[in-house]
Amino acid sequence: MSNPQIRVRIAPSPTGNLHVGTARTALFNWLFARKNNGKFILRIEDTDIERSEEKYVQNIYDSLKAIGLNWDEGPDTGGDYAPYKQSGRTEIYDKYAKKLVESGNAYYCWCSQEELDSEKEQAQQEKKDFIYSGKCKKLPPEETKKYIQQGRNPVIRFCMPSRKLKFSDMIKGEIEFDTALTGDFVIMKSNGTPTYNFAVVVDDAEMKISHVIRGEDHISNTPRQILIYEALGLEAPRFAHVGMILAQDRSKLSKRHGATAVSEFIDQGYLPEAFVNFLALLGWSPPDEQEIKPLNEIINLFNIDKISSTPAVFEFDKLNWLNGSYIRNLPVEDITERARKYLKEYDLSSYSEEQLQAIVDAVRNNLVRLSEVRDSVSYFFGEDVDIEDEIRENILKTDQSRKILSEFTGLAGNFDYLDTEKIHEQLGEFRKQMKPLKPKDVMWAVRTALTGRTHGADLALVISLLGRDRVIKRVQNAITASV
Repeated sequence: MSNPQIRVRIAPSPTGNLHVGTARTALFNWLFARKNNGKFILRIEDTDIERSEEKYVQNIYDSLKAIGLNWDEGPDTGGDYAPYKQSGRTEIYDKYAKKLVESGNAYYCWCSQEELDSEKEQAQQEKKDFIYSGKCKKLPPEETKKYIQQGRNPVIRFCMPSRKLKFSDMIKGEIEFDTALTGDFVIMKSNGTPTYNFAVVVDDAEMKISHVIRGEDHISNTPRQILIYEALGLEAPRFAHVGMILAQDRSKLSKRHGATAVSEFIDQGYLPEAFVNFLALLGWSPPDEQEIKPLNEIINLFNIDKISSTPAVFEFDKLNWLNGSYIRNLPVEDITERARKYLKEYDLSSYSEEQLQAIVDAVRNNLVRLSEVRDSVSYFFGEDVDIEDEIRENILKTDQSRKILSEFTGLAGNFDYLDTEKIHEQLGEFRKQMKPLKPKDVMWAVRTALTGRTHGADLALVISLLGRDRVIKRVQNAITASV
């Protein structure tokens, strides 16, 4: 039975693809909900009409689902507190804004942008931080009438009390703000849309959100939101602010450091299980110090008190290590099925399912991203193989290699192509036959002729899967090209 007391949410803006920072925040919310038998809610904050796009909404859905973070309530699933898109909640914001105006906790501000700019300029000249003067707070009726006649559209400002405000953050501890340094802030814009700090309070209150787990960049918003809760006579949720994700140079993670969207990582061949495992380790450590864990184990071990209050560093090397580990350890049937999306340029029907699995299994130990499988298996397909000029010059275009390949041509006609163990034995006999040449040189010449590379899958498997005709053809082509 779910616990009605625990309700958390993630509320991304559809102005771009889902960022890894937002995904990590979503994960911590999801883990907290699942650990406590609570509800995880998805809300779309799409009041930025000019930048919000439906394709980004879909990307949010797809990205969260890809890493296993399914929500209990949301725009596409519904729930008791719909709508779950801010663009459909205008009347709700209007109702709460009017309530604040009527109680004297907010007021209409008719100041033009020019007047506000003048106040800012005055503050700069006096070398002070700009704080709105509040001159519209007690505007005479005749002034209000004049502004209406002029066609001005007012904003609504919240009356900021002057006091010391403290709150207990579940991650950061006790935090104190001097609200006198903020000034009266806008909660409703002149076009009738709510500002972030107002909309988020209304939505969280209406949706009965019990805990707000978010990035530490929102700490400065918290006192404003707490005061709005108080003015509305509502109880504020518990707050927990997670450290930011930084690049390895300790700067803010951005596109110049590489991919930043979840969908980019997935497209590049990072497995969803590995990626969400990595996200969990950005600011949280399992108590048993075993970092590779499936999501269900992370749920059992997760404790919000153990989230670090300091920034986490996005280490691509660690992500690559994790991803490679998952690629090596997933069942071969599973990893082969996932690899198909990267192998569309090849005629997979030329192999049986068992053979295709053998190919993927043979190359996966060296894969960091699953997308690399495309290049790793290329020599298993097609009649001939591409050989780089450098490899051709340094390995194939030698008298020694020509001798090795000429001798190998005879062996190629006698392999037992259906038995890789037998091929191993035959290759062993061939190495002995080629003495005093070094076994390494012998196998390099053969491998290069068959695959165009100096390393790769087990050579006996390569020979077995290529088959007699292709093996002989590739060796003969290599001999011809080496002259």
